[in-house]
Amino acid sequence: MSSCSGDDGLPANYQWFSNQIAGHHPSVIKNGKREIGLLQISGTSECLKPKQDASRGEKEVAIYKLMSSNNDELRNYSSEISSEFSTCEPSDVQQLRNLCPRFFGIRKLFVDGQDREFLILEDVTANYNLPAILDLKMGRKTYDPLASREKIDKESIKYPPQAKIGCRLLGYRIHSSDKTVKVRDKDWGKSFDENTIQNGLAEFFSARGPDSRSTVIREALNSLKSIRQFFETQKSFQFFASSLLFVYEARENLPTNLRIVMIDFSHAFNSNGERDEGYLFGVENLQKFLENLL
Repeated sequence: MSSCSGDDGLPANYQWFSNQIAGHHPSVIKNGKREIGLLQISGTSECLKPKQDASRGEKEVAIYKLMSSNNDELRNYSSEISSEFSTCEPSDVQQLRNLCPRFFGIRKLFVDGQDREFLILEDVTANYNLPAILDLKMGRKTYDPLASREKIDKESIKYPPQAKIGCRLLGYRIHSSDKTVKVRDKDWGKSFDENTIQNGLAEFFSARGPDSRSTVIREALNSLKSIRQFFETQKSFQFFASSLLFVYEARENLPTNLRIVMIDFSHAFNSNGERDEGYLFGVENLQKFLENLL
């Protein structure tokens, strides 16, 4: 376990992850304590995500451990990972693995005066010179089947268009050659509805210049095909409050290298043989929005 040093409350050689878009962030103070966000070790291609409390954290760890299992481990599934997902189809798991950041295990760190567990994940932004990064929350519902009435009401009024279109812009970060970073947050995302969300998407996909927007969007549509195919066929998982993370190269003289990964699995459930229609609905609409920009 790493000991803490420095005024920022982080272990030596660690720093806050600079390309975080949404989620818990150290700039936010609640009940006198700051939130713990993503961490990174400078010079590596990994980021560390705090394990959430109780069942939410266990679910996310279970999903990542499941994807890290080989075929024999999937056939001989053990409760060590999670009995909830013991009936998941190996083919569904293998498809999901191809759509997510790589998982390297769990690390315990002493952060802000207490021991905490972190998931070690691939930093999908690491290999870009000027990354453009967008977080889209997917699905018609952002509350899971175990949510209280209070939680359901809170989530339902947070962004009403989510139920109509199945997705929401959480914000983006676009790096520029002059060393500045253009940042848009969740309030920016909430300013769009089902009639205007295309404007927000157009803004993000124009980072290489307006003349290159169509090329970037075509790459995004091509990458979305595999995600749509997964949700059209898989009957193992349901995801609530999960996101798609888009990243591409904003420097015009380099390949676009657009990539989309699924993230945030603390509200994942076994779908018991049913498709995740809410997530699929969002992917289908996202494809339509992007096609309309061509």
